[in-house]
Amino acid sequence: MTRRDLFVAAMSPLGLGAVLSRRELDTPEQRAAYLREMLDALCTRIGPRPSGSAGFNKGIALVERELRRALPVVMRDSLRFRRWAVTGKPHFIVGDRALETFVADNSPETPGREVSGTLRKAGQYEVVDAGGRVVARAGISEFGRAIVTMHSGSDGATLFNVGRQDVELLERAIRDRTPVRANAKVKWIDHVESSSVAGSLPGNSKEEILIVAHADTKYNTPGANDNTASLIAMLMLAHAIPAAKPARTVSFLATTGEELTFFGAKHYAETRRAAGTLGGIKYCVNLDSLTYGPNLQINTTSAGLATMILDIHRDLRIGTAPKVFERDDTMDSAPFLASGARTVHLNSRGDDARTLPLWHRPEDRAETIRPEFVESSFRVLLELIARLQTAQNL
Repeated sequence: MTRRDLFVAAMSPLGLGAVLSRRELDTPEQRAAYLREMLDALCTRIGPRPSGSAGFNKGIALVERELRRALPVVMRDSLRFRRWAVTGKPHFIVGDRALETFVADNSPETPGREVSGTLRKAGQYEVVDAGGRVVARAGISEFGRAIVTMHSGSDGATLFNVGRQDVELLERAIRDRTPVRANAKVKWIDHVESSSVAGSLPGNSKEEILIVAHADTKYNTPGANDNTASLIAMLMLAHAIPAAKPARTVSFLATTGEELTFFGAKHYAETRRAAGTLGGIKYCVNLDSLTYGPNLQINTTSAGLATMILDIHRDLRIGTAPKVFERDDTMDSAPFLASGARTVHLNSRGDDARTLPLWHRPEDRAETIRPEFVESSFRVLLELIARLQTAQNL
């Protein structure tokens, strides 16, 4: 069987019984209860869900269950990759003070028991050994305490991250040539399987509206704001869209690998290309971090899409302040933009002092989510799906 045959078989309708257990999400109260239930399941009971981990596998199985309850067509898009993982607790010690730190995804480990040297600043902070080699680097969190970032260097130096509260100490260490010690141990696991999950309500045409939200988190966080609440909003939409056959197919994609170079969305796009169906995706709406505040951030180069979302916001009397940024998405909707779809990436701001310091942090837990932010986004998105059914030339 060819890859296209496998895809078509996976996407074949499951029959009426597959949609008989759709959740009743007709009222704000029902939606708030569903949000609490799913946040508890994904963030509290499972916790961090980095791609390829046992936690991710549990989480994506739950997402698949919900899509199967809501939609007649569901498939897994599975892939294999080389998974990186931290083993043990890293340390970054300046003088006699151990700083809170996390190691960047895909970073090499420190050789031997630890590395040591003194600090200098060259963009990031660098630990330089007695021979003049850079043996470790430390980046500073943009929003507060230490976070997990992504390693992209090629010189073999381990990348740590520390919090903004430690900048003064680092600067003083440069002046005083204070000794620094650092250690991080990691492992690579070959041929790890992970999956994105897609579900669809087939329409009367081959044209398709695709809603995307990533299902993975960084390894140190349950990721309630990034991106579990937005993922749940997507599941709410899948349950809430009218079950009657639409003019255009409506699809929902929960991706793996967004936190690791977006490889899940890229793989799904290639699966669709191999099946000959990628070109049918006319619109792609990427949902990422809709709960950092009440104000939608609308990122798109499609003036028509931006205007439609602003019109919906006004017509529904949401009462917050959406903002448009004229820029293309470089995240999970990027492969669909490249294939000719009109794309928009939606996130949010407005509660920055409370929520942005949670980004890629252990404190990004279920109880930090404000249901009213999810509710307003849900209302806008449900109406957006309806209006995109008949939209032309956006």
